[in-house]
Amino acid sequence: MEAFNAARTDGHGHYAISIATPYRKYYALWRVFPDGRPPLFVRTLADTFAMAAGKAMDMLKHCKVQLKWEDNARFAPYYEQTYDTLTFGKYRGKRISEVYYVDPGYVLWMANRFEPEKKKLLKLKETARSFALIHAELTPPRRAVYRSPSRFVGEKGDRLEGLRLKVLYVKQQVDTYKPDFYIDQRILAADAEGNRFMFTEKAAGRSQTPKALSCFSRAFSPGMEVTLSARVLGHYESHGVKYTRLGYVKYG
Repeated sequence: MEAFNAARTDGHGHYAISIATPYRKYYALWRVFPDGRPPLFVRTLADTFAMAAGKAMDMLKHCKVQLKWEDNARFAPYYEQTYDTLTFGKYRGKRISEVYYVDPGYVLWMANRFEPEKKKLLKLKETARSFALIHAELTPPRRAVYRSPSRFVGEKGDRLEGLRLKVLYVKQQVDTYKPDFYIDQRILAADAEGNRFMFTEKAAGRSQTPKALSCFSRAFSPGMEVTLSARVLGHYESHGVKYTRLGYVKYG
């Protein structure tokens, strides 16, 4: 556990594994706060320490809060408390920890949108807010969404002159409308502003095999820079990226 905690801190409290006893045979996970709030029961783990520790570390793998183990005596007074038991709604009679296990969205609703009409329900909302903190700590960080700077260039039919493009990707494909091996190159390229363009370089001659360009064809490769003029054939968007499709391409 020392290695697990190496990059974690207990400055804002910690998670704790409560040790099993003859009366409580399962190890459990708790969230311990530094501000005087009572420890919060998160869930039951396992009936052996090794399995419990493994499950807890797996749950906390994206969390920066330290994990410790503590004697169950610290947590015994909180097992029978009822302040975190729902007294309304579809989960009436269930503890918030039970609800969070099956329906975390409901607990997050309580934390953020539930407005208690009775003073005695304020404790429920406070507990739900504590579970919202736990949810944030246990949830893997979202991957950054790629936002392409690409925009559509020109209108269909426009002639674009002096485009300076960098080739990003080249796909060779056999022209199936011809009886022999004529290999075209489908090219993805971008300008200095990140706008994406697609165009096709038609085969300049017949190839001996479907895996090699004709010796008469101009070979394109990623990283190559070209200057060209072309007509806009259309636009399309894929996975949030905008592409301008070109035709009647002339180089130089």
